[in-house]
Parts: sequence; structure tokens; C-alpha cells
Amino acid sequence: MKTKDKLFDRTAGAAFPKIGADAGDSTQRSGFRECGEVAIGLVPTMQHGGDFAAPEGTQSCNTVPSNDNIDKFKPLRVGIDSLYLSYHGQLAEDWDIKLSVLKETAQSDDDAEQALAQVRIGAHIFEVRDKGMPRFPYVLVDNCFFIKLNRKQSKTLPMAHVQISSEYLATVGVEAAENDLRVVINTLGLVEGIASVSRADLFLDFVCFENLALIEQSHWVTRANLMSKYYDCRLEEPFTGWVIGNGGNLHARLYEKVIEIVNKSRKTYLFGLWQAKGWQAGEKVWRMEFQTEKQTLKELGILRLSDLLGQQASLWHYLTHWLRLSIPNPNDSKRDRWPNHPLWDAIAGVYAQPFDQPLLQRFRPARLPADERLFVHGLGGLTSFMASRGIEDFGEGLGEYLTQATEFHAIKGEPFHSYVGRKVKAKARKYNTIHHQKNMIVAARELKDAADAYRREKDGDDGDA
Repeated sequence: MKTKDKLFDRTAGAAFPKIGADAGDSTQRSGFRECGEVAIGLVPTMQHGGDFAAPEGTQSCNTVPSNDNIDKFKPLRVGIDSLYLSYHGQLAEDWDIKLSVLKETAQSDDDAEQALAQVRIGAHIFEVRDKGMPRFPYVLVDNCFFIKLNRKQSKTLPMAHVQISSEYLATVGVEAAENDLRVVINTLGLVEGIASVSRADLFLDFVCFENLALIEQSHWVTRANLMSKYYDCRLEEPFTGWVIGNGGNLHARLYEKVIEIVNKSRKTYLFGLWQAKGWQAGEKVWRMEFQTEKQTLKELGILRLSDLLGQQASLWHYLTHWLRLSIPNPNDSKRDRWPNHPLWDAIAGVYAQPFDQPLLQRFRPARLPADERLFVHGLGGLTSFMASRGIEDFGEGLGEYLTQATEFHAIKGEPFHSYVGRKVKAKARKYNTIHHQKNMIVAARELKDAADAYRREKDGDDGDA
């Protein structure tokens, strides 16, 4: 693949900010979690000349130690982790009207009304968000897709811009996920052409026996100008990763994935996939990830999904030449001549031979809260009630809690069962678990009123023109 020098210069941008340790309820966040972020609570530094302690029994040196254990390098998973696709075309008028009504419904102060802001398309129950995003007035979300929709036909702006979740990709693969997505998008409007790729993150998860904390800035050979080394000072081994080419259309991340899962993304489904490839609990798993934006992909001739799938190995080859981990030679001022570190040769060569990896066997389109949140945090109110009333027996505490909760809500003016039902419906919308059916006569009347208003507004705009 032909190298284009200007790709190396897109490096403007800041390092990842520090983030608090409490990840909170994932269902309250907007959109999906950002894919491939370095571990939570990291402390970045631009001082690359400091000394890093080698593991006990290992002689300290100013380069990454030569890898006598390269045969123990274990690739666990390789492929596309984050994928953003765009579809051009025209959103259907009836869907424009329906989504406009549902968006207003989502903005209601009444939980029961908010719960109705959802649509079913095939096997998907999408939450309709109360707010759009810049240039995309409608947002539909479930555990498979984060869909942004544009109501106006445009030569430049797509009708739909979609992020496919990494968990869904790990379950069915890229092609099957896009086939499913295409059915959804074709349901929403008239699609022109095939999907174009707006962003693709290629990754490799691996185990190795190198002390990667010893990597210094000078060991990286690249034309990227910005790079940050990250630490989490709460850890016994605080080094957690690198970000190289920060903020550019092409940048790379090398980070310890187990720490990121435990402290931030909660993607524990990866543990089982790794174990199937020989990972043992307690081993560090490093992720080498390249984030390639649309401009970079376009310059490399990767416009469509078929281009990406057909040229995936060539793209990885290009990326692992755009960035290299080298063994510095102080006697040679030409850094391009420095040899690759053996670990980098192993990373760069993962596509050289077939690599079988398992797919995730259990997956639901619903966005479910973690069991820990349900069965640990969820008991917080009950245990607080029992302690405040001096009750230790669980059965007695549960019964008394229900009795007093019923009395409390009756005084507030709403039956307890009504309050619970309303909250369940509101949460089911966010979790994509229950499709709330409205009275069809009322729904039809509201849709007709909305359609009439839409046409009056449209006719008025045409008349002014």
C-alpha cells in the first residue's frame, strides 16, 4: 500500500482527560461508551526521560529488553473493534413525522409518556432520544446500534450515521452486523448506494512477557508529533499505556485492557473470548489499536465497507509502518534505519497467517445494567431502611419496607404499584427490553394531527419561497 507522508502530520489535540473512578449507570450516558479509551483515572506525562523500575530480578536498561520469550507472545483477538458507517438517501416522510412526535414524547416530564418514546424495527426495540445531535435531529439507540438520522436530503450529509457496538461485532462479525443494520436503515428511508466507512479502529489484544513500562518516547519511530504516556497511580504497577498522534485523523493507542475493563468500560465479555485463546486470569492483556478516521481512509482508497474488509490486512501493514517500536541505535542518527523490536515484528505480523478466534455466544440487543448494579447497589435502599429501623431479619425488613413504602406513596398522592409500574416502563425504554404499546386509536389520531401540521408547515415554506 502506498505511503502518503501527509498522513503522519495530523497530530493536533490534547491528551485524554482524567476521569473519576465511579463509572455510574451506563444507561444514563449519551450514546455508546467511547471505544478504545485508555484506562480510567490516568495521569498523563510528557516527560519521557525518567527512569522506570524493571521487574524484580531484571536488570534495568534504557531500552525495552530484547525478547527472549517472543515465542510466548500470545495473540488473543484481532480485527475491527469500532466501526462507523454512513448511508446516503432520504428519510421517509412518515418516519420523519413519527420520530418528531416520539422525540417530543421523550421530552415529557411524565415518565409514563417518556416510556412511549421507542420504536420496534425487526428484532430491535430502539430508544428514541429526547435530543438530537449536530445536523442529526433524531437519535435511535439499542445495544447493537447508535443511529443518528438526518431528515433532509443532502449530497454531503448522510441520511444516517451509525456506530456499531463492539459487543455486537464480537458476536456476529462485521458483515452480519452490517446486513442487520442495512435492514434497519432501509426501513427508515430510501437508501442510495452502499455503506461508506466513516471510522474504523483496527486492534490486536495480546499477552507478552515484556516489561512495556520501559518503553520510552525515543523507542517509537513515527512522524506523529504528539504522544502521551499514561499512569494510574492507584496501581502497584502504574504504567497503563501510550497514545500516539493525539487528536489526528490517524492515531494509535497501546494500553492495558484489563484495567480499562475493570475501571471503565465493563466489557467483561472479553474475558471468556480471551480464555478460549489461552489467556489466564491475572495475565496482563495489552491492546494495540489504531483509530483511522474518514480522511485517512479516503486517502488510502478505503471508501466502502467492502474496501475495508478486502484490504484489512494491508491496512494493518500500513499502520504498523506508520508507527514502529524500535531498538534504538545511538550510533545511527537515521531513526528510520533502527530495527524493529521483536515484539513489534510479532504485532505487525498477526495477519501473516490465518487466525481463528471465537465469537461471543450470548448477546442481547437490550442494554442491560450489570448484575453488580442490580444485586449490590440495588439493595442499598433496602439495607439502609432496615438499619434505620433496627431490623436485621431480611424477611421482616422486606415486608416492613413494602408496607411503609405503600403508605408513603399514598400520602404523596400516587398508589405504590402505580409508581413502580411507571418507573419500570421508563427504565425498560432505556434498557430496550419492553415495547410499550399505546392505545392505537389515540396513536393514530396523534400521528394524523402531526402529519397535518407537518404538511401545513411544508406548504407554507414552499409558498414563501
